[in-house]
Amino acid sequence: MNRIIENKKLSGEISAITSKSYAHRAIFCAALAGGESVIEIHDLSKDIEASLNAVKGLGVDVKKIVNKFYFNPAEKFEGPVTLDVNESGSTLRFLLPVIATLGLDAKVIRRGSLIGRTNSVYFEEFPKHGVDIREEGDSIYLSGKLKDFSFTLPGNISSQFISGLMLASGYCQEDFNIRLTNETESKPYIDMTIDVMKNFGVDVIENENFYTCKGKFSPVKYVVEKDWSNALFFLVAGVKVLGLNKNSVQGDRKALEFLKDLGYVNISKDEFQLNKINDAKKKVILDAKNMPDAVPILSIMAALSNTHTEVINIKRLRLKESDRVKSTVEMLENLGVEVKLFEDSFYFRGVKKFKSAKIDSHNDHRIAMAASIAATFAEGPIIINDSQCVEKSYKNFYEDFKSLGGKTNVI
Repeated sequence: MNRIIENKKLSGEISAITSKSYAHRAIFCAALAGGESVIEIHDLSKDIEASLNAVKGLGVDVKKIVNKFYFNPAEKFEGPVTLDVNESGSTLRFLLPVIATLGLDAKVIRRGSLIGRTNSVYFEEFPKHGVDIREEGDSIYLSGKLKDFSFTLPGNISSQFISGLMLASGYCQEDFNIRLTNETESKPYIDMTIDVMKNFGVDVIENENFYTCKGKFSPVKYVVEKDWSNALFFLVAGVKVLGLNKNSVQGDRKALEFLKDLGYVNISKDEFQLNKINDAKKKVILDAKNMPDAVPILSIMAALSNTHTEVINIKRLRLKESDRVKSTVEMLENLGVEVKLFEDSFYFRGVKKFKSAKIDSHNDHRIAMAASIAATFAEGPIIINDSQCVEKSYKNFYEDFKSLGGKTNVI
């Protein structure tokens, strides 16, 4: 589905949507807790639905009443099971160690770009702990039951592998020990996992590159907090965003520090609304290490500032829904920004206004949404290819976009 976005400014206020990162974690905790948990999720996306469908496939009874989901785990989890995670990387990487901990024979089906994304950490670690894992086409097959809960794995491939093992620990009587062989990428996502697990009664003790998970999940009532990552798209467009947790451990909240370097400050006392009142620093650094999802939209805002921007630690961006280095650089260049690309960074200088252009989303929701916001700062309309990919994380993005004064149509 291709879409044209007119160059019309946004204004007004909007409520932030549910954090899919928090929702994924809460869903798996509830699925493994010994009793009924009630999880309040106000906004669904394709990724959140993938996790809900996955735990249902494991045998968890899930009922929805308005915005509340009632989870009742099976008394006994039984296989074999066939589960489809669609294109959700979080669902897949949280699900695999859960299946292994439950000891189920399973077939897990992947879709789209997820088929090509690495799961090497599990393929190397699981066989050492009694679980056979193999890959055939779009599917991953598991058999055997996880044992000897002391794991050694790299921290620099994806934090999702670490979070996956942590979440699986909540079903076991024994402690899980996780030792990392190098520095962690995207550590705020691990902090989110620890935060949710604590609410479900499991403590994670952290000591440098070593984690110990203690306890079993208990059923609770839990409200999933709002999402900073998706809020950034409207925040940088000047819209007031309601409902965000000011003390959240979400890594994308720190995007405010980068935006401050660009001259943007929060002008709302109780909520969040940004306005550019200062000049940008002469040179700014955008570190992709702990907020890879924010790179496309923050690059857009930096490109509209009179500054030199260097985006560093970009290697893991190549392993997202798209090669997010390639797709972000291509988007900037199509908008009229000259970019210099290096092995682990790229560099560009800001422009006064974006060109009218055609942008390929590469089926990456972050690119489609960033390009949509870019259109509101362009000299003419912008066409986005495969704009429907926004549904991965933000189903009603374009409805909300139009409610704020944006003008867009499918073509």
